[in-house]
Amino acid sequence: MTRTTSKSVEFRRPFLLNGFEHLEPAGIYTVNTEEEMIDALSFPAWRRIATTMQFTRAGATEYVPVDPDELHEALMRDGAQPNALLPCFVPPSAKRKRVRDALRMGHLTGRRE
Repeated sequence: MTRTTSKSVEFRRPFLLNGFEHLEPAGIYTVNTEEEMIDALSFPAWRRIATTMQFTRAGATEYVPVDPDELHEALMRDGAQPNALLPCFVPPSAKRKRVRDALRMGHLTGRRE
């Protein structure tokens, strides 16, 4: 079983990511993340299998693979997000780091007080 989620991201300035052939203009772009369900667990969990940016050129739609961490860094450098502390797009590796940090700090113990 797979699922795809879409988010819009905005660049205020032209940008270039690894694998892009040329500088892309500023604007709003759609980022699609495809995930597959991990069956081996006793609870629903999803693993990212692809992240793409959607481009429309000469009437044709093109999906270009992107690295979510690189995209996140480019968005933060651009500064176009509504709040630099709360980006529109957070790569999965950043989410995992936040959970690990919270576990280390004892914030996610699973116990109810």
